Amino acid sequence: MEKYEVLEQLQPGALGTMLVAELKTEMDAEKKYIIKQVECIEEKQANEALKEARDLLKLHHSNICVYKELFVTWDNEISSLFLCLVMEHSGQGDLSAAIKEKRHKSEKITDMVIMSFLGQMVDALFYIHTQNIFHRNLKPSNILVTGEASFMLSDFGTETLMTDEMKWKIRVEESCKSWMAPETFGFSFTEKSDIWSLGCILLDMMSCSVLNEEETMYFLQDIRQDTNRLEMIVIPLQAEYTSSAPLFPILFMMLQIEPSMRPTAKDLTDDPFIRECLTVAGASSVKLKKSLLPKIIDVFLEARIEEVLEFMQAFWDIEEVQVKAIQLFASSVRDKSAWTYLLKFTELTTFAMKTHVDSPKLQADGCSLLLEILSQAPEQDAVMALIENVATSLLDTVRKHSENEELLSLLCTLLMMISASEVAAENLRKAGIITDLLSILSGFPHNAKICFSCCGVLWSLAVGENNTDHALLKSAVPVISAVLQEHLQNGPVTESACSALWALSLQGCLTENEYESTTALLLDVLRMNLERPVLVKNTCLALASLLRLSEIPALRFITDSKGSGIKLMKDAYHLHINDPDVVENICMLINEMVQYEDVVLDMLSQKTEELLSEIKRRFPSSTEIITLVDAMLLKLQK
Repeated sequence: MEKYEVLEQLQPGALGTMLVAELKTEMDAEKKYIIKQVECIEEKQANEALKEARDLLKLHHSNICVYKELFVTWDNEISSLFLCLVMEHSGQGDLSAAIKEKRHKSEKITDMVIMSFLGQMVDALFYIHTQNIFHRNLKPSNILVTGEASFMLSDFGTETLMTDEMKWKIRVEESCKSWMAPETFGFSFTEKSDIWSLGCILLDMMSCSVLNEEETMYFLQDIRQDTNRLEMIVIPLQAEYTSSAPLFPILFMMLQIEPSMRPTAKDLTDDPFIRECLTVAGASSVKLKKSLLPKIIDVFLEARIEEVLEFMQAFWDIEEVQVKAIQLFASSVRDKSAWTYLLKFTELTTFAMKTHVDSPKLQADGCSLLLEILSQAPEQDAVMALIENVATSLLDTVRKHSENEELLSLLCTLLMMISASEVAAENLRKAGIITDLLSILSGFPHNAKICFSCCGVLWSLAVGENNTDHALLKSAVPVISAVLQEHLQNGPVTESACSALWALSLQGCLTENEYESTTALLLDVLRMNLERPVLVKNTCLALASLLRLSEIPALRFITDSKGSGIKLMKDAYHLHINDPDVVENICMLINEMVQYEDVVLDMLSQKTEELLSEIKRRFPSSTEIITLVDAMLLKLQK
């Protein structure tokens, strides 16, 4: 704070104090800043809020207030810690004051201003939401009026501070909550919460000549309980705004109590009336495709990497710029001199993929680059952390391009790599990826690459601790069995599919009717791929988990029409006799067999004791193997 001179203190907000200030060293005396000071209860809260707010520094949009810097400071006078957010000061009023003035005169805000406002706000929300940034505190006093029909979002809220329950109870008056979505009272903020708030602001603006301020506040609070109350105000508003009739059905969608029923900012851009508003506003929405002359793009892309990165950020909404920049990154990513930029490459590429989800070319190039980065990055954990945050947006791409086999192949490979992270796997599970994976496997059973990747993702999801998709995972069993039958002689695919089946059997997803057929299928897989150690391990684990459940698979194991499973285990042992991991898994499978008397008789007749004794002699230093073998020999001798 030392470098700023405070000029005046504005009316305190619900969660902080607003100061008008200027830099003590600023040559331009007209340059003013707004400093929002938010008191924090402890250093940890301040640091978490500061970390979250850093994303605001990246925002560059004509309808979003520019954030200059963020810092934490200690006020000795009151012994308190403050998070300070420094914004450029427009020097003009906010929308709340403009609405109050119109309401005082009982004047309507014109249709053109409403359309321009809506276009600018949808465009700004689309921009921040594609970066996974939410406003969280959208209301008229946080929208600056910078011209007759020009508006700017300001005063964003961070999750840490917006979910401070004690502060909300003590400091926030009910009137300040009028624009808040129903779910935010339980401190759940999403992009749909911003959409609700925007709908409330539109009602506030359009009712200037119909309702007074108190009536408007009560009305906005009432619709949180019953959206049908909207019908009471629509009739008089329709008489006021005859040329904006298409807006009213949109308002009803924006103000649905259930968040899942509301449109996203991206959904809104598909509406013809909203597109008209975007045009009036001169917006940079993805639906209003912009372009640059190819020669200009080529000149910029011949510059240094730092300048290319800046160019990519400045023209985030131009698809051709993003595609060519991603292709340039791909050509240089293997060069060690580019490794210092890998995190930035990842950040800008994932943002481009979220913004231009309709472009199959950009999605394919983006996936290829991310896969290359993950294989090259020296800071792989940091890169993975960035990609984890966009895992669910990759799922949006999967759904958008569900018939594009080539793109799906790349996407599924990337999803498999990402799902190795527990955080990403959980995010994908919550987003409903299992249904998408099964649909892809059913649609492209012949594509080995897709089958390999999808089974890998299913394995990650099935072994997760927070697994609540039991019914969905059960439906995966016949789909994975079909993949195994299709690719019996393809080692990598069968390895991945057997891993998935093992995880599903551990979760109890196989029905009794599937035990025998699945056992027979796994034995076929082993016969076809006995030389592959990973497959032998995975198949033994899958068979062991099945035998643990029932005697049915155990009996099928020893009586299979194509040959006894015991002989197959002996063959696998002799083929991988020097691999203790494979031998241990074989022992785990045999250990499950000896619990059934009928199977033990067959094992004795096939001299399994001799095999176990040989294993014991060969691996005397392996505690795990010796423990298993001793237990099995004891059971066989009894």
